[in-house]
This record gives sequence, C-alpha cells and structure tokens, in this order.
Amino acid sequence: MVGLRLVRLDRYTAEVSVLRQVVLRHRLAPGQSRYTGLPVETLPRADVDPARVPFAVVRTGVDLTDPETARDACAGFGIIDRVGHLSDLVDAPERAVLLRAFYVTPEYQGLGVGRTACSAPLLDLLVAGVAPRATDIVLCVNEGNEVGLRTYRSAGFTSTGRRYVDGPNGPQFVMSRPVRTGAHVPERSEAGVPPHTVTPVPPRPRPERTEKSQ
Repeated sequence: MVGLRLVRLDRYTAEVSVLRQVVLRHRLAPGQSRYTGLPVETLPRADVDPARVPFAVVRTGVDLTDPETARDACAGFGIIDRVGHLSDLVDAPERAVLLRAFYVTPEYQGLGVGRTACSAPLLDLLVAGVAPRATDIVLCVNEGNEVGLRTYRSAGFTSTGRRYVDGPNGPQFVMSRPVRTGAHVPERSEAGVPPHTVTPVPPRPRPERTEKSQ
C-alpha cells in the first residue's frame, strides 16, 4: 500500500517544474469531464489568481524530478481557493477555503486515493499552510455524481443544506468539513516543500469521480 503526498505547484523547485508538465497531460475517464476540468484549463487560471493554490497528488518514495517516474506517480490534481465563490456558499467565507477542480487519474481510481487525499490529515495540513486561519474546507458536488458524493462523505464531508445552482452542469450540493489539525504548518520545509505525507487507509472497491468547480 503506497503513501501519498500533496505537492503545491506554486513553488519553484525541480519536482514542481516536472509535475506541472505532468498534470497538463492528464486525461479523465470517460464520462467524468462533465464533473471536473483538467489542468490544461484550471492551472493557468490558478497561476493568475493569487487566491488559488494548485496541488498534485503523488505517491511517496519516488524521484519526482524524473519525468517518467513523476508521470507514473502523479495520481491527481486539485486547487485550494481562498476566495472563489465562497461568499455564495458559506456564512463566514473568511474562515473557509474551497476545494475545486479536484480529480483522480483513471489509473488510480478505485484505490482509495481520492478519499485519502481529501481526508485528514493530508488535505488539512496543506490547507493549514495555504490559509492558516481557515477552519472549514468547502466543496461543491453535482447532485448526479453519486460516486463523488460517497467519496467526499467517506473523507468526512457533510452536506451544509445549501445548493449551488450557478454552475454550467446543473445544481450542486455544498459540502464542508472542519480543518482537523491543531498545529499550523510552516510555509516551507527545509527542502522547500511542506511534508504533507500520509499512508492511505485501506482502499474501497469502487471507482472514484471528482467534481467540476472551475
């Protein structure tokens, strides 16, 4: 069973340079493009918006400076947004972050990667480094995306009772969960990247989908 890391892609390191090229070549499983966008669209938007922090989901224990190894180890992508349309989703947007444009690549679906990447402590440590004052993580999931709903629920997200209806793909449930970490994470480790690492919990035998929130 492999471990996972969430690597911020707004850094200037050798592994980030390679991972940025890797995620731009990602493709989605059939039928999933209606639920999430790809980095070829979402990464440039994040690059010009200081409130958005893109990240890659990767296996631990591999050399991410090698393009071939990084391509095999990169299991997904997402964006933490400190602003976005949070004011439409929660009562205290200044205390929340939005998880958006998240997906798991087809090769890693059904292995518990999406659930682990969205669970504490992995996602929470990343959020603490991006937005130290955030107390809640928020996301939107299409009402028809039953697999996505199960995945997010298994990661601890619950419905807020609100719906987001301004997206291009129909009504979405608004889900949230508290940031579960009692300590702030330093912006950088000595190597330049926070040590957001965890060993996944046992996988569940079902594919995982993600939600479109560009």
